[in-house]
Amino acid sequence: MNPLNSPYFALAYALFTAAHGQPAGMSRAPGAAAAAAVQVATAATPTVSEFLNADNVEYLISGTPPGMKPFTVGGIPITYTNDLDGTSAKVWITAENQVVIAYQGTDTGTNFITNPVILTPQLIADAISAAGANSPAEYDALGFARTVVFLANLEGYSTSNVFVTGHSLGGIEAEYVASQTGMAGIAFAPTGLPAGDITTSGSNFAIIVNYGDPVGSYASDIAGEQPFGPAYKASGGKIPHYGNVIIIGNPADQTTLSNDMAPWGTTLKADAGVLLDWAEMLLAHHLPGVYAHDLGVTLSPSTPLVDETGNMTGPVWNVAGYTIPQLVSGAAAQGILAHD
Repeated sequence: MNPLNSPYFALAYALFTAAHGQPAGMSRAPGAAAAAAVQVATAATPTVSEFLNADNVEYLISGTPPGMKPFTVGGIPITYTNDLDGTSAKVWITAENQVVIAYQGTDTGTNFITNPVILTPQLIADAISAAGANSPAEYDALGFARTVVFLANLEGYSTSNVFVTGHSLGGIEAEYVASQTGMAGIAFAPTGLPAGDITTSGSNFAIIVNYGDPVGSYASDIAGEQPFGPAYKASGGKIPHYGNVIIIGNPADQTTLSNDMAPWGTTLKADAGVLLDWAEMLLAHHLPGVYAHDLGVTLSPSTPLVDETGNMTGPVWNVAGYTIPQLVSGAAAQGILAHD
C-alpha cells in the first residue's frame, strides 16, 4: 500500500472534524501526506525510560506507561492495528507534553492471547527485513506516522514534538519511519535497513543494540553475526542501521554470537546448529527486559514473560533519564557509539 494514498488520512480528517469541526480554509487533509520536517534533537526529548516503557506496553494486553496518557482526538485514543501486514502501534503523550508513537514488535507478549492472528504477518515482515528489503509493515507504519503528525499538528503539537520508537520489528518500523521523515526517536534492537533507505544522517535518532542480540546485530554495520548476517562494513554496507548506533551490555556476548554463527554455510548439520544457537542468543539478549536491565530502566507495567526472560548479568549503564542528545553524547564518552 502506498502510504501517501492510504485511507488513514480520510480517517484522521474525519476524527478531527468530528471533534472540532472543519479547520478554516481546509477541505481535506493534505498535511497528513507530507513528510515531517527534519527534527533537531534538543534537550527537550522523551527519555530512554519513556521510550522503552512505551515499547514494552506494546507487548501487554493493556497498560499505560508511567507518567503518560493516550493521545486522543475527541476523546478517542489514536491507535492502529493491521492484522494483514503485522503493523500495530499506540500513541502516547508524555508528562512533558510530547507525542510518542510506539510500534509493536513481533507479538511474543501477553497480548498474543487477544490477537494471535497478527503473529504470522509479523514473522513474514521479519523475514523480509532479514532479506534486506522493506516489508509492507514498514510502509504501513510510515502512513500511520504521517497521520499522527497531521492530527498532532491540528491538536496544537508541533512536528518537532512527535517522536517514534519501537523494539525489534517495532524498532525496524520506527527506524524506517525516521529514515523517511527525519523524525527523532530511539529504536531498540532493530535490524538494519536497505542502504537505499538512508538518505540523511539521522543525527537526532538513536539505535540501541545489546551485545549478543542476533536481531539488533543483523546489519552490515555491526560485526559479530557474519557470515549468517550481511557482510560487515563499518558505518555502511548493504543493510546498515540509520542514525546513531549505540551498543550496550557485555562485549563477550558478541564474541559468543560471532563464534556461534561462524559455522554457517559449511554443512546442513552446522546450519541447524547455528539456527539453534541463534534462538538461544535471542532469548538471552533480545527481549525488552534485558535492555531495561542494561540501561537502568524500570519497566512498568511489566510481565514476567516479557521482562524477566534473558541474561541479566551484563553491565548496567544508568541512562534511564537521558534524553536523546544526552544518550548520544554519553555513548561517545563511554566509547560505545559504534557510528553516527
